[in-house]
Amino acid sequence: LAYLVKKNYKSISPDELYTLLQNRQNPTQKSVMITFDDSKSSQYKYAYPLLKKYGLSAVFYIVTSKTGITYTQLKEMGMNGMIFGSHTSTHVDLTKETNSEKLYSEIVGSRYTLRNNVGQEISSISYPGCVIDSKGYPYVNQAGYLTGVSCGRSIDHTLSKRLTLSRVHVFNSLENLKNLLSGIN
Repeated sequence: LAYLVKKNYKSISPDELYTLLQNRQNPTQKSVMITFDDSKSSQYKYAYPLLKKYGLSAVFYIVTSKTGITYTQLKEMGMNGMIFGSHTSTHVDLTKETNSEKLYSEIVGSRYTLRNNVGQEISSISYPGCVIDSKGYPYVNQAGYLTGVSCGRSIDHTLSKRLTLSRVHVFNSLENLKNLLSGIN
């Protein structure tokens, strides 16, 4: 985080990324979207204070029925600039789920549960295990998500792929981060 600030990077939200994609623009400042999946208590304990310290925001993708961060803590985080997205209700593999009511609950229901409990509009979803298939996308659209994130090796995005945006992992290494930011994989 200190490196990002030193190098004048800005953290952006899924809504800001969506607007950039919609307008076919690049950010005016070097930008990253910092994300955390799985709503673990360690994210509240360690990542959140550091993000505040460095004046950066992040997107925390919350598993609504199994969150390790309480909704009171999430509200506090939201008041301090953190952003939330859905990581479904129970972290089910969406490609293996065949029950339409369960898919609705996981994708659509989780958005409204999260919105109602944190008081923030939820515009992004992160797919558990980085996977979703054609039977899940109608629910993503029905819920009104602007973006959906997965995993991958590239960070080049277009509006047409806004529901399958790739993210790259930074594995506890400043050198790894520097390589990713410079385009070296």
